[in-house]
Amino acid sequence: MMNYFLRSFSILLIMFLSSCALMNPQFENPKVKVAGLKMLPAESLISQPIEITLLVTNPNATDLSLRGISYTVGLENFDLLSGMSNQLPTLTAYQETPVKLTVSLNAFQVLKFLNHLNKNGIRDSVNYNFDAKLDFYKFLPALHVKETGVLPLKK
Repeated sequence: MMNYFLRSFSILLIMFLSSCALMNPQFENPKVKVAGLKMLPAESLISQPIEITLLVTNPNATDLSLRGISYTVGLENFDLLSGMSNQLPTLTAYQETPVKLTVSLNAFQVLKFLNHLNKNGIRDSVNYNFDAKLDFYKFLPALHVKETGVLPLKK
């Protein structure tokens, strides 16, 4: 009786582990890049919404459904913009999908950034950083994205 139980349990365990391996064969992380920034109509004197367009490339054979995203955008290591959304498109397999996000300014960080510029002067370029966490449906792990670069200010 015990031998039958062990054999049945072993078979069920092997079937379970095999099904887990088939659920996510050779999954590749999507690639995210910042494609554009656009000022939206101001809602008040202290609130200036900005639309960020991301291009998300899904290199997998199946569509990916996003559950949510949280993100920050900074200049010179000051996190000036932040936001989150759960209103996101499905990332179509083997395609680049535009994702539009609305961010809000962090007024305290903007003041610190302006003070930084006042002390150090305005250079020919400014460093930027974009950090995001994308949460997927299904059994996929969250994807953390960090993009940095330099924005030219003068020609």
